[in-house]
Amino acid sequence: MIDENYQGRGIARLAVQLMISEIAKLPDGAKVVVGYHSNNKAAHHLYASLGFVDNGDRFGKEMAVIKNLK
Repeated sequence: MIDENYQGRGIARLAVQLMISEIAKLPDGAKVVVGYHSNNKAAHHLYASLGFVDNGDRFGKEMAVIKNLK
């Protein structure tokens, strides 16, 4: 989560890209799964633009989107 005062500056994109690259280095880093509230349109756009897909999975009331790495 990025503090409200720092949103819209590309920080979340850079953080998620770094997370993806670090997980991809792990021997068992086959996928990344993240959750967010369905009304968070900014998160939806961010994750979709980075290749995460919605297969209908959920974490309780949160969306669960997946990016396969291998």
